[in-house]
Amino acid sequence: MQFLDANKQWTPEFMQYIEQTAKPSVKLTLSKEPATITDSKVGGTPWLPPQLAIPQDEEGRDYLFIAQINWAQMPPLEGYPTSGLTSFFVKQDDTFGLLDQAFHVWHFPDVIDSEQIDPYQPEDPDLYSPVLGGPYKLTGKLEKQLIPYKNHRADQYQLPTDQDEVAYSKYWDLTDASGSRIGGYPYFSQDDVREEEMELLFQLDMEGDHKSYYVSWGDSGVANFFIRKQDLLRLDFSQVFYTWDCL
Repeated sequence: MQFLDANKQWTPEFMQYIEQTAKPSVKLTLSKEPATITDSKVGGTPWLPPQLAIPQDEEGRDYLFIAQINWAQMPPLEGYPTSGLTSFFVKQDDTFGLLDQAFHVWHFPDVIDSEQIDPYQPEDPDLYSPVLGGPYKLTGKLEKQLIPYKNHRADQYQLPTDQDEVAYSKYWDLTDASGSRIGGYPYFSQDDVREEEMELLFQLDMEGDHKSYYVSWGDSGVANFFIRKQDLLRLDFSQVFYTWDCL
């Protein structure tokens, strides 16, 4: 297949072929705009029902609150909730709960939005966490993704190889899956570690602005929470798979 034309642009043939891999995704943006207790956000104070407390480890330490998604605030994404709130917590240890899969994903179907502001707090130097300060308000924008090289199904498609340096480099740029997002194709600093087909529930990448980092998973790392499609449709968050890696 010819990937590029004489002007180094993608050929119509290739674009028609690769469009079959297109998937919708909600690209997330983090900001220091004021966030309420029930807003979609990274860090800060989680919204929890009155009878529920932040999960704790065996030593009585609170898990780290990573983020919450208020689905009513997100663009609609087929197969994903349109209401309710999902919260993400990981264990406060050297690997943020990765090695023993110590994390919690809680979904609350009924949430009454609050106007109570969750005040911003700078990074706590005594707290070892991937989220540095917060809260950081989350907003989402729907976009389309094409299958990236670092995907367990990529070898099923005829993609440019490194023997064609120009097309190979352009395809990396075309299918960049980095950044924080919901749904679509995930990004990995290393390799796709999934052993089965699972949907991307939430991806939290390294984030920041020109002054400071908001999120840092080790050295340029990214975290992913995956869920089976049938579990997502049932709003069953008991079998989520969590991973993060860095350079």
